[in-house]
Amino acid sequence: MASSLAAPPVSPEVAKMLEQITEHRKTTAELAESSGIMGPKYFECLRGYTSIQEPSNSFWKRRYFVVADQTLFLYTNECSRTPNDHWLLKSVIRAPRRADDDVLMPHAVAVDFGGGEHFLFFDSAAIRQSFEEEVVQAMGPNAAAASA
Repeated sequence: MASSLAAPPVSPEVAKMLEQITEHRKTTAELAESSGIMGPKYFECLRGYTSIQEPSNSFWKRRYFVVADQTLFLYTNECSRTPNDHWLLKSVIRAPRRADDDVLMPHAVAVDFGGGEHFLFFDSAAIRQSFEEEVVQAMGPNAAAASA
């Protein structure tokens, strides 16, 4: 008796979504590799753990992060070789603001990458402050106007 373990048919919408996810992951991996964070530059970058809540999701995700070349890379953990996601820090439309009271967690910050506020909380105030400085530096002269 032969068993058929063929994959179920996939709708065109699902196929397109899977293609977009694959392309996003490929672009993220290429960007991480071109930034040099896979080599010796890794030890020069701001890195650590953060928990992030995206505007479209009420759940928090614990992620390992690396900030390199004005880009925030998010990994599942520090052993992951390929980032799950990335955001360009220069795309932030408002200077980061303290969000400890919004999320009831210490060392929290709200950052708007253009699609609504992302909440991040860090393991220490020093890491949060360093992250805020990286974002403001990436924003350049727009940072002062954006925070007003």
